[in-house]
Amino acid sequence: MEGSLLDTNLQTSVDTVLLVLSSGILGVFLGAQLTEAVLLVPFWKTMQPDAFFRLHQQHHQSLYRFYAPLTIAATLLPLATVVYLFLQQSGQPILLMAMGLSTLVFFSTYFIYFKRANRSFAERSLSDDALPGELRRWGRWHWGRVCFEAIAFGCALALLMLH
Repeated sequence: MEGSLLDTNLQTSVDTVLLVLSSGILGVFLGAQLTEAVLLVPFWKTMQPDAFFRLHQQHHQSLYRFYAPLTIAATLLPLATVVYLFLQQSGQPILLMAMGLSTLVFFSTYFIYFKRANRSFAERSLSDDALPGELRRWGRWHWGRVCFEAIAFGCALALLMLH
């Protein structure tokens, strides 16, 4: 009896720690992405093409070094949490699926769109005339990504509160 109570308490503790960590990293990631959407993207859209490409050339590596590990952590930790909770049959399956799927969707946008678009900025393979349209498209993709990040974050918080 005492052993199973200890096992249950340990599982509950692991569940809670994973949900707290997932909520935390998703919250930090969502905050960083909202900052980019609200501050950086509108600023980029006001810049002349030469100034934008020069700024991007100077700072794209810094942005990558900041966002790459944050994106990976905000993907792997929630997905590991989803898998663990599914295997433990703990939590709400609908919320777990929503958290996992929205995490996969926001992560996949990098490979579907952002990798190519960011490379076109770094290589200046866009014409000056094409840049404003591409920045508008980038902004729309970014907001779409933010929506899926918000869903994942909301699910993580809901799972934590229900736990």
